[in-house]
Amino acid sequence: MKKIFLVDDEAVIRRGIAQKIDWEKEGFSYCGDASDGEMALPLIEKHQPDIVITDIKMPFMDGLTLSKIIKEKMPNIKIIILSGHDEFEYAQQAIRLQVEEYCLKPVSSQDLLTILRKVKKEMEAPLIHYAKIDTKEDLYDHLCKGSLSTEEIAHQAKALQVDLMASYYTVVVVEYDEELKRVAPFYQNDQALFFVKDTKWIVILKHDVEHMLMKQINQIRESLSSVLFGIGSIETRTEHITLSYENAIEAYSYSRAVHSYTSTMFLSDNEGIYQDLMRAADRRKLIHFLKFGQLDQVTTFVQRYSDVILNKKEHPNVFIYYFLLDFTITIKHHIEETEQYDDDCMKVIQQVEEQIQKVQTKQQIVEYMTNMLLPLFSNKDTGKYAKVIQQVKQVVSERYHESGLSLQQIALDVNISASYLSNIFSKEMKQTITEYLTKTRIEKAKELLEMTNDKTYEIADKVGYNDSHYFCHIFKKITGMTTKEYKNHLTNQYSATIG
Repeated sequence: MKKIFLVDDEAVIRRGIAQKIDWEKEGFSYCGDASDGEMALPLIEKHQPDIVITDIKMPFMDGLTLSKIIKEKMPNIKIIILSGHDEFEYAQQAIRLQVEEYCLKPVSSQDLLTILRKVKKEMEAPLIHYAKIDTKEDLYDHLCKGSLSTEEIAHQAKALQVDLMASYYTVVVVEYDEELKRVAPFYQNDQALFFVKDTKWIVILKHDVEHMLMKQINQIRESLSSVLFGIGSIETRTEHITLSYENAIEAYSYSRAVHSYTSTMFLSDNEGIYQDLMRAADRRKLIHFLKFGQLDQVTTFVQRYSDVILNKKEHPNVFIYYFLLDFTITIKHHIEETEQYDDDCMKVIQQVEEQIQKVQTKQQIVEYMTNMLLPLFSNKDTGKYAKVIQQVKQVVSERYHESGLSLQQIALDVNISASYLSNIFSKEMKQTITEYLTKTRIEKAKELLEMTNDKTYEIADKVGYNDSHYFCHIFKKITGMTTKEYKNHLTNQYSATIG
């Protein structure tokens, strides 16, 4: 029996909920109620209920305050919040307090019973054991590596009291430098998660409003114009923070390539002009187009990307030169990184590059950029993605049994950046690599259940799961059956066939 305690300032609601549900029949025990949080707290401490149902708006002590105290003092108690206020701020606070359910009034007794059954079922589910992560910085590192499942991220964040809740995420990678003091306000606020890795400072930024996150990103780009850095893509799921991190590392790599080339020239004499260019031009847009653009989009892209030059009434030749130099080096670095272009393509690029110092007019700028891009997209064969997809499938087929197999390791095997590979695979297969790996493991598990008498924990280990409880959780989530139910299902099918 799960004990239920109700907190609501309306007596009619308390009576209605108490009387309209057959508690004992449903496996519950109604152990008491109170009209506000202040009166409820000592009664909750006395009765130790399993589930507390509470309103938000109440006199003396509201439901959110009560929930916070319960979570601190009695963390095992599950909380269901009933609210007459359809306001995002209330729901957001409730989620951050990690309450089990947030429901808008009016709630029928049947709806409430459905919620209670769901919470009860979750409470009775087998406990999943996760490896211990000791520090917040270690958790951030794991988020960037992509080595945690969605469930494990939630568990570890709760254990370390890290607020990961947000609608949007991005990662900034910065080479350690005294200049980083400029960006301190961004990584020291409560929306940023910060750690140091090797010689780089990693900042995971999060926000509930996308344009506000974009504003932060633009401010950081301006603050760090003289420092090596990379900014990742904006993602909407915690498990995709790793993709943003890969994007940021990639952008950092391009910045380093450009920096190492330009530092040997007369850049120091025109540092201010170059920093102005870096603030105005967003190299990430070029990198993205190099990866996913099409031949028929080249003209439009060139027009948009060159706006930083074309829209200026006056632009010194050195500004044009640095803009085109950055453009050219980024393209050459892309060619070296991807290894998808033949020697003829590289020769054409080099021939175009020889004209860089002759470019002065707006028309020449457009022609130079167009001539740089056209051979890259003319050279692309439509079957190249199929080859990469086949390589991924081969790696998964051969290594699915390795518990540590991840997007990053697969990307390393096929010699493509993780973020690029993730985008290609999702676009072509309509599922993520992680989803494909999980489905492959479960299919292999089904084969073992059919062909062997192995125990569940043995099968879990053979298909890449160290934790058999977690394996069982995933197996049921995908198949709708426990391993035992699936085994019985196979037996019944066999009996029906021979009968």
